[in-house]
Amino acid sequence: MSLEAGAKRVHGIDVNKNRIPQAHKRISNAGFADRFEIFNALSYDVNLPERVDVIISEILGNLADNEDMTPILADAKKRFLKDRGIMLPASVQTYLTPISSQKAHEQVRAKKCRVINSQYDLDDLLDNLGVEKQFNLYYDCIIPASAYLAEPQCVQEFNFNGRDKSEYRISVTYRVIKEGFLTGFKGYFCAKLSDNVLLDISGDDIKSRQTSDCWKHCYLPIQIPIKVNQGDNINLTYSRFYPSESDAFRQAYAWQGEVKRDGKTVAEFDQNMGRTK
Repeated sequence: MSLEAGAKRVHGIDVNKNRIPQAHKRISNAGFADRFEIFNALSYDVNLPERVDVIISEILGNLADNEDMTPILADAKKRFLKDRGIMLPASVQTYLTPISSQKAHEQVRAKKCRVINSQYDLDDLLDNLGVEKQFNLYYDCIIPASAYLAEPQCVQEFNFNGRDKSEYRISVTYRVIKEGFLTGFKGYFCAKLSDNVLLDISGDDIKSRQTSDCWKHCYLPIQIPIKVNQGDNINLTYSRFYPSESDAFRQAYAWQGEVKRDGKTVAEFDQNMGRTK
């Protein structure tokens, strides 16, 4: 698309060697072979022959930074981009909201998550990761807005300006708007592609194609559902960190907090991906 739009030259970077022949074939068939160069490597290991006007990336997980985009794109911007160059997306925001979804919680509790791969086994995954409980992982699923117990809030923003943090700890308070059982949190991102175009993956209407093709929502469960009333406060501490070298995760998240009613704590939750066996 960049070449069709008139780009003088495009450099592609992909660590998956199986994608390289396909890319060469499609670019050649489109008549742009002489203006396209591809590198089969991690971007950290690539040196481009020139600085570029635009960096286009899709290192976005459904929590925005759960594919470790922050250090990757900071390095790319520093080494690849011209001084007045453009990052695409230009910025990304992570949103979280408390939800009441007994169905999603029951699937996690029973370890009966619906998957594409018939060989998938949650117990095997937990063993491989060394994670003690299935509630200390997050899951991909579509969570409808009808499950929201409070309004979504932005918990982190990335502007690719060199000041974005890879590790952080954020505290936020939600005011419960309806009675229900708190079973966890829904996570999603909104990415600014231009002044007039926003990529928002929060949509939940599958039939009318108002959901993302590539990203489902992120479900961060809590182990024991908590009965909440309208007017309660849910205090959430959300953090991202790098576990030790011996852990299976490149990065991990924790979601911990409490439910307060009339100023008193009535229940607490504490989930942490870094809590291993």
